[in-house]
Amino acid sequence: MKNKEETNLKENLPKKSFFKKMFNKHSGKKEVLKFLHQKNIHQLYFYTDVSNVLLILENGIKLIKDQKLKSDEEYIVWTYLENNNSIGLELDSSTRAHFWKWAIEAHVEVEKISVIGIDPIKLSTLLKSDWALDIKDNLIYIYETIPVEVIDFIMIKDKTNLQRIQTYITSQELNIDVYFGETGNIKEIRGKDL
Repeated sequence: MKNKEETNLKENLPKKSFFKKMFNKHSGKKEVLKFLHQKNIHQLYFYTDVSNVLLILENGIKLIKDQKLKSDEEYIVWTYLENNNSIGLELDSSTRAHFWKWAIEAHVEVEKISVIGIDPIKLSTLLKSDWALDIKDNLIYIYETIPVEVIDFIMIKDKTNLQRIQTYITSQELNIDVYFGETGNIKEIRGKDL
């Protein structure tokens, strides 16, 4: 059974008093950025199914309640990080034990996993809502759509989708690196390598 505070962070930003709302509107975001700086954390990670990457590149990472799909589109929700009112981003200093434990328990094929690296500084300048930090699970909760402009890299192990993702990034002139991981080795893929 999950404790009440953890559940609240996944679904709602903690409530603030009237004075905190007026004088310290983004105190959670400031606290998170200070924490990231102190811990020398440069990236936030979002894990998703590789089939979701093109939709994310077109629309950003959306809250579940904001997903609007065409009849022929599919978006696989990973409840570890995606909730109706929040998106969880893992710290790059994490052992990622929670994620991999969940992936094993859910019988997820590793080739279907994409890791999206997000720049927290860019994220802080583009988002309007406050954030919440869950130190126990090494997660930062974001309560609005995460724009494509904050994505630094995408790492995948699925060769089938690799070329489609790289082609889309190149055609849209997005400043996103794509990495292909194969048997523990990571290789940066550029257009000429495809």
